[in-house]
Amino acid sequence: MDQIVRKTAGGAQKGKKVREPGYSRLAHLIREEIFDGSVKAGDRLKVSEIAKRYGTSTNPAREALQVLEGEGLVTIMPNRGASVREMSEDTLHNVFDLRRVLWVYIVRTFVEMASQDDIVQLRRLQEACEKAVQAEDYPAFHAANIAFHDMIVDHHFNAEAVAIIRKHNGWMKAFAKSEPLSLAQMRRSTAEHWRIVEAVENGETEEAAEAIALHLNNAQASFLDRLRRKRLNQID
Repeated sequence: MDQIVRKTAGGAQKGKKVREPGYSRLAHLIREEIFDGSVKAGDRLKVSEIAKRYGTSTNPAREALQVLEGEGLVTIMPNRGASVREMSEDTLHNVFDLRRVLWVYIVRTFVEMASQDDIVQLRRLQEACEKAVQAEDYPAFHAANIAFHDMIVDHHFNAEAVAIIRKHNGWMKAFAKSEPLSLAQMRRSTAEHWRIVEAVENGETEEAAEAIALHLNNAQASFLDRLRRKRLNQID
């Protein structure tokens, strides 16, 4: 494969040859820009600008945006191009209605099928959440929280259900990173995690299902609160 000089946001790296990023790598780079808040909801994503920024041709840039559209992070409109997806209150309600159904199903299965090693790992991930809360460290909590939920999802056999959850997770990870939880919300979330962990350890399927449903209800309320506060801040 021909090598080119890759351009970044800071300009070309003179004299340094690197391989042109393929669409998968390019999708990862744009995804990280969305997650770290450098590209925000509603921002336009122009194929020509992406190609210039990363020193690639337009085809990989276009394909990368299509990947991100499939993940729910990007919206592509005919004759209008691509933009980072914005979440309305109606969309958020719809997403959580579906998430409650899928998560209850997934958690029930996890309780029934988890090995002892799985249970030990889940507790360790939750201990990382607890440690982050005690340190009042939101970035550490954010990472540990994702790992906790991913561990449960990754063990499920229903690839279609998992794909839907992961699609929704993309936008939520980006939003949660740009709009952090308060310390009180972090404490509530980790307390709900402990209820899930204990239900799994005790083999209590219905208790785990009720715990994840409550967790999602509170998460939805938290997202709505942050969405409304963000809108008010934009008005101010």
